[in-house]
Amino acid sequence: MAQPSDEVIFDSMARAFALSQDYPRKEVVRRQTALLERLIRFAHTEVPFYRDTGRLKPLFRADGRFDMAGWTDVPVLTRNEAKANEAALQADRIPIEMGQLATRSTSGTTGTPLEFRQTRVQFFATEAWLNRLLQWHNAWPIRRIATHGGGVESTGDEHMLKVPGRIPFTDQVALLRERRITHILSAPSMGEGWAEAAPSKLRDLAAFVATGEVLRPEVRDKIQRRLGGKVINLYSTSEIGPLAGEGPDGRLRVSEETVFLEGPTAGVDEGGFTPVVVTPFYAFGTPLIRYAPGDVVRFSKTPFKRAPGLRRLDEVVGRRRNLFRQPDGRRFLPGRIVARGLSAILDYREWQLVQTSLDDIVMRMVTPRPPTAAEVARLEAYIQESLPNHRTQVEFVDSVNEALGEGKAYEMFLCLVDD
Repeated sequence: MAQPSDEVIFDSMARAFALSQDYPRKEVVRRQTALLERLIRFAHTEVPFYRDTGRLKPLFRADGRFDMAGWTDVPVLTRNEAKANEAALQADRIPIEMGQLATRSTSGTTGTPLEFRQTRVQFFATEAWLNRLLQWHNAWPIRRIATHGGGVESTGDEHMLKVPGRIPFTDQVALLRERRITHILSAPSMGEGWAEAAPSKLRDLAAFVATGEVLRPEVRDKIQRRLGGKVINLYSTSEIGPLAGEGPDGRLRVSEETVFLEGPTAGVDEGGFTPVVVTPFYAFGTPLIRYAPGDVVRFSKTPFKRAPGLRRLDEVVGRRRNLFRQPDGRRFLPGRIVARGLSAILDYREWQLVQTSLDDIVMRMVTPRPPTAAEVARLEAYIQESLPNHRTQVEFVDSVNEALGEGKAYEMFLCLVDD
């Protein structure tokens, strides 16, 4: 069987998504169930983690028929469990119609990135969904897009810019202006840093798609006022893709066509919160079934008319990864602390930097064994060189969790300094 071209995959999905947002809820659920059955049957036989553990057996009746009644009997897959079974979660093979595989990894907010394999169809499903998101806000098409790259800016694509994170914010803004960027996909905290450094608006900017953190109203206002363009809220993770995006009415709309986001089956409890448990439909390379990234959301109780097929979220709770602050209050990204430098000093499992005051930072590390005195001395010297303006205390802990502050259970950088 010949693989469809990229253009055919994208165009067919874009057309389908333009229609499916208006489907009645019953039809949305029917289509999701069909997609889930295909993924579950595949994972049950072709993915070692699921095949060898029998984890998906509750979804099959004695005669082999698929039955969603057993869905909640399938154990939830945590982020740490996925990391521990990284290789076993990769499929032995994938259906040819899913296209080529690309090996990717998460951004490393736990200190240890999760590697996964993304199918070509999964990639284009994300692209088609983002296409619709921008159309909702009259911010389509994309001509030149920028993301926060952390390293060098070259991507081999003249329409894509990865903004180097180790140069001053003023130079980053100048690069965005010079390249005449029309769209930015980045964290709100990075947008805030660029907004504070920008002497004037970016005249070509149509949209800033804010993802990776909670988008606070004051940050949205600052980015729009100082950089220009429309700020659009996107709830997404590297390993899953979009889970929800800001709809035409200003509230987050669930990406029903690409993921199964579990939510209240009865009435929505106003003010109640729901831990995120999600299954991406097209993740045949690394199926993540009933996956819990560690976030919490609040489903909306308010009825809606436009795009009725897509459920709404009032907010995403617990995704805050702020820029740190210098003792004089200036913002910065502590990007000189990198996993490569730490691994050259000692073996570790997770790490986290928490800024507790303008002057103080806590470095929390999980190691498989107690470090030697020499390793501690090298680690302290490395941190002092990387963060010369702060007092940094090193703590060796059993696990990195949210005990030091509100928010996502695992954050590589967590700033507790109030504005």
